[in-house]
Amino acid sequence: MENLNLARGLYYSLFSKLFIFTTKDDRFDGVKEKLLLICQNPLDDESFHAANRILMSFDGNLKKIISEYDNIFHTPPRPLRTTISYFDEGREIGEACVKIKKIMAQTDIRKDKDKFKESEDSFGFIFTLMGYMISQNIQNGDKFEHLCEELFVNYINPFIDEFINSILTHPKASIYKDIAIIMASFVEFERAYFVQSKPDTQKHKQVSNDLSRSEMIRREVNKARKNKEKENERKKA
Repeated sequence: MENLNLARGLYYSLFSKLFIFTTKDDRFDGVKEKLLLICQNPLDDESFHAANRILMSFDGNLKKIISEYDNIFHTPPRPLRTTISYFDEGREIGEACVKIKKIMAQTDIRKDKDKFKESEDSFGFIFTLMGYMISQNIQNGDKFEHLCEELFVNYINPFIDEFINSILTHPKASIYKDIAIIMASFVEFERAYFVQSKPDTQKHKQVSNDLSRSEMIRREVNKARKNKEKENERKKA
């Protein structure tokens, strides 16, 4: 179980690094090492190839991924939203934010406002929180396991597919499409861990051409992977 939790913590820590905004120079410290570990023990072929492509970006100039992050999540007029409240209620600082604060109140965890500018229900902060609680579970015998389950079942699982799909379909996303591919594979792993399925509201909600969200995400993952493979082939030619 400890090895399993170490692996889960690695993924949450990776996503925390990639989705928490900061201007500090150590912003991506440790990301390359985490990606190398994922390549050594991938969840599936898609995440293996995605991790390798991201690694190639980290071998070059980090300004590329920083610029892409800003173009997706910060650039007007319509930056991609990252909070549960937005995906659930269409507004920021909603009910989900209040409830996640109540989960945190049951722990010794307090938000460092100088370090974390996002609200408590942003995916970046939630990934950070999950990673921390898993590390505490390893050290203290599942101390926060019930809170991890509550956070995943009630907040991550119902809305993560839509967040992933928003990245996969974003016109400015390239590196982050590969990050979304890894995230999609990991979410399926977490669903198995917590014995959860894709929520019915996501399964049955029709989006376009009568496709369910889950089917649309699957197609976008495959499309992103194929486009990346074609791009790499052109570079080799």
